[in-house]
Amino acid sequence: MRVRILGPLEARLATSGRVVLGGLNEGCWPPETRSDAWLSRPMRHELGLDLPERRISLSAHDFAQMLGAREVILSRAAKSGGAPTVASRFLLRLAAVAGERWKTVCDNGEKYLAWARTIDAPRGLPRPAKRPEPTPPVAARPTRLSVTEIEHWLRDPYTIYAKHILRLAPLDPVDTPPGAADRGSVIHGAIGEFTQTFAGALPADPCDALVALGRKHFAALADYPEARVFWWPRFLRIARWFAGWEAERRAGLTAVSAEARGEIEIPLGGRVLRLAARADRIERLADGRYAILDYKTGQVPTAAQVASGLSPQLTLEGAILRAGKFAGIPAQASIAALVYVAIRGGEPAGQSKDLCWEESTPDAEADKALRKLTWIAAEFDRQETPYRSRERPMLLSRRYGDYDHLARVKEWSPSGGAGDDAGGGG
Repeated sequence: MRVRILGPLEARLATSGRVVLGGLNEGCWPPETRSDAWLSRPMRHELGLDLPERRISLSAHDFAQMLGAREVILSRAAKSGGAPTVASRFLLRLAAVAGERWKTVCDNGEKYLAWARTIDAPRGLPRPAKRPEPTPPVAARPTRLSVTEIEHWLRDPYTIYAKHILRLAPLDPVDTPPGAADRGSVIHGAIGEFTQTFAGALPADPCDALVALGRKHFAALADYPEARVFWWPRFLRIARWFAGWEAERRAGLTAVSAEARGEIEIPLGGRVLRLAARADRIERLADGRYAILDYKTGQVPTAAQVASGLSPQLTLEGAILRAGKFAGIPAQASIAALVYVAIRGGEPAGQSKDLCWEESTPDAEADKALRKLTWIAAEFDRQETPYRSRERPMLLSRRYGDYDHLARVKEWSPSGGAGDDAGGGG
């Protein structure tokens, strides 16, 4: 069966076995007449222009033409926007002319309404949907993940399932203005290029050099002047803060590398999981130890979150460093500090936050993160381990949700996916 959805003009030029005339509400069909603010009726008549009522006449003509089909279904909405509607004058006139025969028409329509109600009628008592727990074959499970994806794996394994096993990528809405992710990209890009370009020595005026790089990266926002006007002053504050912070920090360093890439292998019986990282910045201190820094334009994880293992980016980068898998860094190197550098452009424009633990060290936390990841990787290398949706929902951050519609979170979670407490698991 072929279905064609046409407007009145196109529909009356086509021949169909069954015609459904929808939207037979007053104001919709026929359309409302609108008085011209500039030309009165006599003026329109004198100029040879159609009067507003002609559209009603044309609608009546379309209505009559399409009623000539072999089978016609007349349909209208009982409510529009929650408010009751009025039947089209065409329907009311037809009912008045048909008289008693109109009851037969309504009885025929009840047959279709009964079918629709049967489709929507529940079968038995309503039961909540189950949270999805896909268990794909082990051979289909990913063998390479980045350190930034491990947080997804821990908090929302379904994200890894959809992204790496189903190979689904979320699409951005069409023609949307830039958001927080775009802001982070341009700011992060400018600072990352500055660190790479001047890894050996700072320029004479670090602030001016960073601002020049910022102009290059902000060129991507040329089509969105409102975003540039709002974000560029914040970047200027970041540049001034970063120039002073950089000059002070370089005093105790012997080497700096930016966008450093590294990868380690975690054996899983007959398979291997490759953990990849691209560290924003790695510093070698005067005592031979290293500091790993990560630039953040958004929320910065706390030491407690990192220690819990649910925000393991820096500690896993530390594990890769201790394995000697970053270029130029020997195995068993020691970590002096794990540092988040918050760069938001507010007050203050930036802030350096070292992760500190009362009864632990960065080396110990890095080793612990690798042990935990090895155990988790081994668990997910078993056929019976599922990729659940929102495994630890109370700890989910706002950036989660790309695959919530696929996981049907609103169907199985008590809150309909409205809050972080949706679902179970802890």
